[in-house]
Amino acid sequence: MIFASDLDRTLIYSRRLIEENDKNSVLVERYLGEELSFMKESVINKLKKLRNKVLFIPVTTRTIDQYNRIFGIKDEIKPKYAIVSNGGNILIDGQIDTEWRNKIKTDVDKIINYRFIEKRFLQNFKDTSWINKMIFRDGLFFSIHFKDKNLIDIEELENFKQWAEKNHWKVSLQTRKLYLVPEPVNKWSALIYIKNKEKKKKIISAGDSFLDYPLLINADYSICAAHGELKELIEKNDVKQKHITMTERIGINASEEIISIVENLV
Repeated sequence: MIFASDLDRTLIYSRRLIEENDKNSVLVERYLGEELSFMKESVINKLKKLRNKVLFIPVTTRTIDQYNRIFGIKDEIKPKYAIVSNGGNILIDGQIDTEWRNKIKTDVDKIINYRFIEKRFLQNFKDTSWINKMIFRDGLFFSIHFKDKNLIDIEELENFKQWAEKNHWKVSLQTRKLYLVPEPVNKWSALIYIKNKEKKKKIISAGDSFLDYPLLINADYSICAAHGELKELIEKNDVKQKHITMTERIGINASEEIISIVENLV
């Protein structure tokens, strides 16, 4: 069995998302001397024990470098596999799986290229002053950073989204970022590749954001963090998605509930 989980706001949380007096959270990521992310100590300990029963796979939109900063996952839990770059890269014991990366390159080369997407995106908006920066991540997808979601012209964005999806690109508007991702680059396809490689039969998944939706909708059993952007979408489609459980707790406390559910399933 596989337990595949998103990281940010599912298992790990930034300082601003945890209580100041939370003594049960430990530092798991540091960057340029700054303490960035934390996990419940109980979650780390339980994940270590779960390794003997399930194949734990971190699944994240983070780039390779961003994932490698999370020493609490990489060095403490030491998962054999990590799916990073939103599924564009798979790490096996920290090394890039070149077979998967070559497949992704072949699939992406068949659709509209990155430069054309970038140009079309910027030309789509009459006013682009809401964009702080547009970054091409791991040579695979764009992340667009902004300060205020209310400054985005939603009608213009929807028009671009419709055009992009016809051309095999996905557009995902998050709380503080907008992602432009080629269709072949997705978390679920990477997970299926590992599932087949390891000859596993079932997948338990966990996540909180729209980019985690393929994981949750396709897994055998899924857990959605109740504070996430996916909550409303899943509740709207509840009849078709009975295999998805919503956590009762929110924030970093939801991570403990997620792991407890997984423990009861394996």
